[in-house]
Amino acid sequence: MKNKLLFLLILIQASNIYSQILTDRPSQTDSPFVIEKGNIQIESGINIQEIQSDINSLIRIGIFDGLELRINSNYIINDEISFQKKSSFDDFEIGSKFRIIEKTENKFNISFLTYLSIPTAPEVFSYNEYGFFNKLLFSHNLTSDTKIGYNIGYNKFTNYDDLLKYSFIYVKTLSSFSIFFELYGNSSTDLSNLNFNSGLMYILDNDRQFDLSIGKGLNNDLFFFNLGFSFRIY
Repeated sequence: MKNKLLFLLILIQASNIYSQILTDRPSQTDSPFVIEKGNIQIESGINIQEIQSDINSLIRIGIFDGLELRINSNYIINDEISFQKKSSFDDFEIGSKFRIIEKTENKFNISFLTYLSIPTAPEVFSYNEYGFFNKLLFSHNLTSDTKIGYNIGYNKFTNYDDLLKYSFIYVKTLSSFSIFFELYGNSSTDLSNLNFNSGLMYILDNDRQFDLSIGKGLNNDLFFFNLGFSFRIY
């Protein structure tokens, strides 16, 4: 009888962990996790740098099993971009995340993320042309409470240098908290940046999450503070 009760408690605990909200913020490494069909997840936050602040909103909609629609927007506040206009939304981004592999026995997952960037912003806040952002997303569970993830991506605009993007993250879960450490960067023909990011996520309940993080450039002057809130709607 005791063994049956213990087994039942393990199943309940595993179900609670699986049903908790999983987000693609605040790290730069996107998770392979695709939200369930019929769910809507909104992930928002503010990124504060020395001369610029970005207010980000990501809407994720579960369309089919293994496929989600994504709408991403950023509102930029920068006193140095233009003397006439200090803030604006940047280009509109619409995309999808597709599940490729989901291995439950060893918790190995792969997905593909793609965006179309549409030049909707004022000229100084825009790429002023259409572009594509693409990434392969990987994750491995090392133990029951630790995992690693990594992304490799490619951004393409006609009149800009092609940009290779990459990231690697280590995540440790401690009850309702998760902490992470991340390296990420990008490289083009004449420029290469490498950055470090660390922070935590706090699960308020299965459908709501707070997060905060801080990041620094390792070969550049980047420094930022990021604060966010995410929630899920059934």
